[in-house]
Amino acid sequence: MVYHLFMTAAQKAEILTHLIETVHRLRAPGGCAWDRAQTHQSLRQYLMEEAHEVLDVLDTIHSPEDLKNEKTRLAFREELGDLLMQVVLHSEMTAEQAAFDIYDVAAALDDKLVRRHPHVFGETKANDEESAFQMWEKQKAKEKAANPAASVLDGVPKGLPALQRASRVMEKVTKVGFQWKDMQGPLAKVDEEIAELKSEILTYEAAPKDSPARESARVKLEAELGDVFFSLCNLAYLSKVNPEDALRSTLKRFESRFKHVEKRLKENGKLPENSTLDEMDRYWDEAKVLERNK
Repeated sequence: MVYHLFMTAAQKAEILTHLIETVHRLRAPGGCAWDRAQTHQSLRQYLMEEAHEVLDVLDTIHSPEDLKNEKTRLAFREELGDLLMQVVLHSEMTAEQAAFDIYDVAAALDDKLVRRHPHVFGETKANDEESAFQMWEKQKAKEKAANPAASVLDGVPKGLPALQRASRVMEKVTKVGFQWKDMQGPLAKVDEEIAELKSEILTYEAAPKDSPARESARVKLEAELGDVFFSLCNLAYLSKVNPEDALRSTLKRFESRFKHVEKRLKENGKLPENSTLDEMDRYWDEAKVLERNK
């Protein structure tokens, strides 16, 4: 339906209005029993799922050329629609309580975008990506200055996946100077945290099973493992690598290689659970070679 791109503004507005009316009908008396039963809390899981399904499609889009693939294009459109449904549905529910509606959401967003882009809608100038971003951050700082309880870390959602949240925290504190000046500091910190993790692993392994000492060691091990992850996230931030994307990429490679292992085992009438680690490792290495030769 690419022809929608060539519709008039009024026609496009009518499509969005129809969507809003459709969701209103679903929630109205005589509408869909499932939709009517939902609450803001019951929809949390679906909001997360829809956002991650969009991310799954984004993993296949690396350049505008990828959108020429019909399967990719249709999947992206569908998943964005499912995510939009969550926004419209939550807004319909708040409208039922006379709190605000989808139009208030849109108006507030529009106002914020105009306010935080003085270099576009005002007289200020920004000649590159970095200066434009700084304009945005400066405007945000102005808005928060009136709040005595405001923190640099405000605006980092607690519900973000941990790696993504760590990246955002690093970004925030770096902007106020709480960061090493080069890579030597964070590299040394990673080495330090890994050494501490190794020590806690040995303590945990040495503690008697089901003992208070073992549980105490497990808690400390968890803390040290968290420190390692956090230090790696900082290293990723300084290297301009998104740790969430890096781990997703690794998972994709792992899944592909393990599926190859399963395939090769099946060819020999075996399953992973009745195979040796040496057998699986052999096919794992084979999968790595196949990857490099692609």
